[in-house]
Amino acid sequence: MNEKRTIFLDILRVAATCAVVMLHVISGALDLEGVEILPVQKNICLALFDVVTWCVPIFVLISGYLFLNPEREISFQKMLSKYIRRIVLALFIFGVPYALLEMIATERTFHIIMIPKAFWMVCIGQSWAHMWYLYLIFCLYLLTPGLKWVLRRIPIPAVYFVEMILFVGSSIFPFLQKLSGVTIPVCLPDECIYLFYYICGYLFVRNTKVQQKNNSGIIWGESALIFLLMSGMVISRFSENYSVQMAYEYPFAVLLAILLFDCLRNLDSKMEKLNTVCLEKLSALSFAVYLVHPIFTNILYKGFHLLPFDFALWMSLPIFFAGVLLASVGLAILLRKVSFLQKYVL
Repeated sequence: MNEKRTIFLDILRVAATCAVVMLHVISGALDLEGVEILPVQKNICLALFDVVTWCVPIFVLISGYLFLNPEREISFQKMLSKYIRRIVLALFIFGVPYALLEMIATERTFHIIMIPKAFWMVCIGQSWAHMWYLYLIFCLYLLTPGLKWVLRRIPIPAVYFVEMILFVGSSIFPFLQKLSGVTIPVCLPDECIYLFYYICGYLFVRNTKVQQKNNSGIIWGESALIFLLMSGMVISRFSENYSVQMAYEYPFAVLLAILLFDCLRNLDSKMEKLNTVCLEKLSALSFAVYLVHPIFTNILYKGFHLLPFDFALWMSLPIFFAGVLLASVGLAILLRKVSFLQKYVL
């Protein structure tokens, strides 16, 4: 990967990591049982949730941009021995302790039999909720060599047609179904949206070769659309007639993620003079921060029983977010000092 492309990818990684921390600060509080939330507090949280839901799609887009690059040869053996191994190690090194802690917290006791049970829970995808992303990436990595083989052999218009089917079937139709309450039998499984994002990364890297240098108009246009999308998403949450809740397949979140990715990609040529040393270091921490940040939301919410709703949200959410993010960055830095973790996992 050349330095030019790395700049905008690092910015996206850092931004998406911050966004995912905010997302889990919000969702972790909303998902707790027995918590009393005022309607206005819930609307604020849902609005914020909507405007940061682009974070996981951005991570998948980055993976597609890197691994489906036609100029990058990756054999199945290398995929298995390097990238998939990294995900499997992360799943067990972090997922097993998380599953064990959950059992201890639930049963309020510890038995030695819980250790093999925690391993089994990771095998069947029952560790902490945020670990689902690792299972997703594991599956996408397994598909990558075969997907690259197929993409080399079909014309670009056919790829766009497949993307249209994936987007309409796994995003537009489910949205219309939730909006109208009428069952639409042709909806695709929600998981198909991640294949859409992954292939979309491929289309972006293909289009980078023919990218125009004088693209200020595109950047301003995309920035305006991003602002309008976010504004509309926020306003909709305060409408009494709108109650649709979706995650990463939410059509507006899909469009927002694509616009953000492309806007930063177009800005890349204008960031050549930036000092990227600090940015690259922060980017290198992204995966570790993702893995550990729920430790601190759990400490706050389940350990100390502190919730953002106990205070004024305009003050509490930024404080909770900053506290969880800084603590996660600190722990990530410490973990990366362990040579094995830095080399093979983080």
